[in-house]
Amino acid sequence: MNSRVWLSLGSNKGDRAAYLNFAVARLREQPDISVVQVSSLYLTEPWGVSGQEDYYNAALEISTGLQPLQLLRITQSIEAAAGRCRTARWEPRELDIDILVFGDLQLCSADLIIPHPYLGQRAFVLLPLREIAGDLNIPGQGRLDGLLAALPERQSVEKIADMASWLGKANNENH
Repeated sequence: MNSRVWLSLGSNKGDRAAYLNFAVARLREQPDISVVQVSSLYLTEPWGVSGQEDYYNAALEISTGLQPLQLLRITQSIEAAAGRCRTARWEPRELDIDILVFGDLQLCSADLIIPHPYLGQRAFVLLPLREIAGDLNIPGQGRLDGLLAALPERQSVEKIADMASWLGKANNENH
């Protein structure tokens, strides 16, 4: 049985939009993943650090028969193919793909925590996610709109392109 999963994409290094396009294209090529929805593109300030370029962020809904750790391995391989090298936490990156929510699952392992542990603190994740899953209930955390309302501070998040213009109309079909 397939699970509904929500991912976030981010890039603050190089051609940010191209890296996010690359991620969506690679996910669509996976036999056990169907991309259901893609949010608009957002420009956001780095979170947790200063002195870095702004990020481009987006959210995706996928349907998959994969287990969470299998999906993690795929997302990490896509990040690596885009040139990401994991050397320090919160460093600039060509591509970051986070598993935000995996159905109703709550998981805490050495490799993966679901829902994402910082989900409720990040406007750059919550705003794109609201666009494609406004009524989402985050397991163990509550409703998406409640998480947005409870953000401790307003982070700079600017919608800069709708999905069709940043992905291109040819890539806008579900697979």
